[in-house]
Amino acid sequence: MQDGDTETAPLLGNKQHEPKRHLRSFLTENVAIHYAPLPLLVCCFLTGLVDAGSYNAWSVFMGMQTGNTIFLALSSANLPAGSDSFKWARSGVSILSFMFGSLITGRVYTAVGPTRRLTLAGSFLLQALCIVVAAILVQTDTVPETNATDKIVLVAIPFLAVQSGAQVATAKSLGFSELPTTVLTSVYNDLASDGKLLAWDNPKRDRRLGSVVMMILGGICGAWLSRGTRTFTTVLWLGAAMKALLGLSWLLFSAASED
Repeated sequence: MQDGDTETAPLLGNKQHEPKRHLRSFLTENVAIHYAPLPLLVCCFLTGLVDAGSYNAWSVFMGMQTGNTIFLALSSANLPAGSDSFKWARSGVSILSFMFGSLITGRVYTAVGPTRRLTLAGSFLLQALCIVVAAILVQTDTVPETNATDKIVLVAIPFLAVQSGAQVATAKSLGFSELPTTVLTSVYNDLASDGKLLAWDNPKRDRRLGSVVMMILGGICGAWLSRGTRTFTTVLWLGAAMKALLGLSWLLFSAASED
C-alpha cells in the first residue's frame, strides 16, 4: 500500500503542476500578429480622444509631439500673442516623457520579444494604469482641469505622454510602420505618394486610411465629451477603460504556431 502511494504521488504531483505549466506557456508564447492592426487602429482613436481633451484643457498634446515641438519653438518668442508663458514647460515635459516611454518600451521589446502575449498585455495594461493615475489626479483636483498655467499640471502630463510613447513603440516593434498611432503627417504623405493607391488589394493603404478615420473620430469624441461634460476626467476614464480592454484583448489572440 505504501509502495503504491509512493508510485502515484509523483504522478499526482505532476498533474497538479500541469495547469501552472499551461498558464506559463500560454502567457509566454508568441501571438499571431495578422490581426494586430485592429488594436493599433483603436490606439489611433485613443490618441485623438486624449489629445483633443488635453489640448482643450492644458493646450498641450500627449501623442502628437510635432505640435508640441512647434509650441516649444514659438514659446522662445512669446508667441502666439496672448498665450501663457508656461507653454514651453508643458510642451517640453510632454516631449521628454513621450521619448522616455518609447525608450523603455523599445528596450523591453528588444529584450523579451515584442510578440509575446504577456509582454503585449502587460504593456497595454501599464499604459492604461498611467491614464488611470492621470484621471485620479484630475478628478481629485490635485491637478486642475482648466488652469493650464498651474505648475502642478506638469505632474499629470508625464503619465499621459509616457503611455503614448509606449503605444508608438509597440506599433513599430510589431512591424506596422504605416500605423504610427500618434501622427498623421507621414501617413498623409504615404497615401498621396502610393503608386497603388487605387488598387483593390492594398492592405497598407487600408490601414493608413483607417488610422486617419479613427484619429478623427477619436478627436471628435474627445471634443464633444469635453464640451458636453465640461471636464477632462470623462475623456481620461474612457481612454483608460479602452486601453485596459486592448490589453486584455491580446489574451484572445491565437498563438503564432496556430496561424
